[in-house]
Amino acid sequence: MQLQDDRQTFLLPRPVWVNDADVTHCASCNASFNAIRRRHHCRHCGNIFCHECSSRNVPLPQLGYGSKPSRVCNGCFEVAYLVTYAIDDDHGISTQIHGTRGLLELVEKDHEKDLHNVVAYGGIDALIWLCRTSSSVHIHHLTTTILALLAEKESVRPVIITKWALPPLLHLVEHYIFYDSKGNKTRTGSVYSAPTSPPPQQQQQQQMQQQQNDNSNSGGSDDMQHEVVLEILINCTHVFYQLGRAGILSQTNIIDDGVFSTLLTLAAFEPTIRTVLDNDGMAADGDEGNVEEAQLRQRVSIIQSLAAKTLSTISGQVSHQPAIIEHVRATDKFASLLRSTNEEVRKYIAKSIAYLSLRNDRYKPALLGGDVARALVSIIVLLPQEDDGSIDRKQDLTHYLSRSIVDESVLEEYPSQSPSAVSHACCALANFATNHESQMNLIAQPHLLKYICNVPAVFPNHTEVHRHVARCLANLALYEESNALMLAYGKRQENAYNVLPTLLALSQSANVTSDIQRHIVRAIDNLSAYVKTRTQLSVPSVFVIKRKKRDSMNSSRLFLSSSCSLLFLDHASIERRHIRGLVNNNSNLHSYTEGLWNR
Repeated sequence: MQLQDDRQTFLLPRPVWVNDADVTHCASCNASFNAIRRRHHCRHCGNIFCHECSSRNVPLPQLGYGSKPSRVCNGCFEVAYLVTYAIDDDHGISTQIHGTRGLLELVEKDHEKDLHNVVAYGGIDALIWLCRTSSSVHIHHLTTTILALLAEKESVRPVIITKWALPPLLHLVEHYIFYDSKGNKTRTGSVYSAPTSPPPQQQQQQQMQQQQNDNSNSGGSDDMQHEVVLEILINCTHVFYQLGRAGILSQTNIIDDGVFSTLLTLAAFEPTIRTVLDNDGMAADGDEGNVEEAQLRQRVSIIQSLAAKTLSTISGQVSHQPAIIEHVRATDKFASLLRSTNEEVRKYIAKSIAYLSLRNDRYKPALLGGDVARALVSIIVLLPQEDDGSIDRKQDLTHYLSRSIVDESVLEEYPSQSPSAVSHACCALANFATNHESQMNLIAQPHLLKYICNVPAVFPNHTEVHRHVARCLANLALYEESNALMLAYGKRQENAYNVLPTLLALSQSANVTSDIQRHIVRAIDNLSAYVKTRTQLSVPSVFVIKRKKRDSMNSSRLFLSSSCSLLFLDHASIERRHIRGLVNNNSNLHSYTEGLWNR
């Protein structure tokens, strides 16, 4: 690990002493001062106390008092003592571990006064200093655990930012992802890569000593140390999540300092889990090895999921969206994450793209560029499909997953898609469909319409999924090229699919809402805007839409006939047979439809 100024002196500004003349009573016990009960300043906080409340002494090198013990009050003693031990690199790693573990115990008590003292009197400064200067895995584990706990406190989060905690945390993440436990750079995830050649001789003794110190304080097992490394990454990611959720990360933090890039790396973190070895160096057999490997994989999954969740939280903040889009537009990092075998990663990355595509119309083509369009659609392609022989499933999976598919057994690598992931994907598709260039990119994807129309059948009772599907179909019908495909006529028959049965099914669903109804009516209106006459349609007449020219009549009629339903709307008579369910008891939708057909 390349340390930055690894022997920096840890110094804090001394507190301003309270003026003797301004104090008549002890700040702790409130006893009045007199000729017998004298005033004493605490060197740690600067307040005035009586002798009974400030009789303890502790070295305060962090305040420039050297190694000589100095008077501190009872309230400051514990934090002052622990900080002094935590930064003491002259008496070995065990002293620093003792001090850092004490700070962890103090924070875990969750007492307001103790937390205040840790924050106000150098506790956070000491933790950040240790992250920056120590090469001990155990120290890093303790410090990041404390920072993760403190990041959950609303009042402490701004302090973490102002104390410049992000750079050393980002440095730790880089170190533990790209470097193995002996400081050698590896091609993939560091902590489980095969052992590499020894470091140079001049570094070996120091690192062996460090390893012995770490082992003596953490149990001595390499596998246990690997678990600790993963927990360090979890702690760092948790800090990023809490700061991102609070909305206090600036664009400089997110882009320039590298928080967003680091989160993308963590979400894609796939270390090579090495075989668990027994005491004789042989591969462990039985349940023990399986349990340990499962625990390691579970920690990796937590890192990926938490990083992806943080990405979605940051992407939802409008002020940062243009910079984020510019940052990712030249890469396919979103695309690779959308194909992750981690269900939570797919869900939150789809949510991130839905956020980014919501308001930024001019950025949509750039955001959807590269391989993102295929990867986004892959979420709904992976859903169970009814095999009607109309599509080559293997060919489509090969296209959308960007990998050679021999058979559908590859689907076993992907857990069943959650409704949330599919909902976010459909929301993003609906957002992109409002932009002509983006829509042309999407509609060129093989059998897109069929896969979209399959979604409500897979989730028949999920209202949010239905809403986004209806919105997506309404937006896709905005442009004539897609409109023709949605009614199954035109030159590109391979991507054509009649969406009318899906719209009817959505309108007849028991979970239909007024919002879904509005999007269905909007979809039908958009479809009818470019529709051909019945004799020009190249599909069976079981579903026919005809819209008379708006400027030729005072009232407009919309017909949709099938073997089981008839839709008839006339502004003059307002007859509603099937569509009555769409507008009945919904004044807003009623006004919308009457205004729509009276244009």
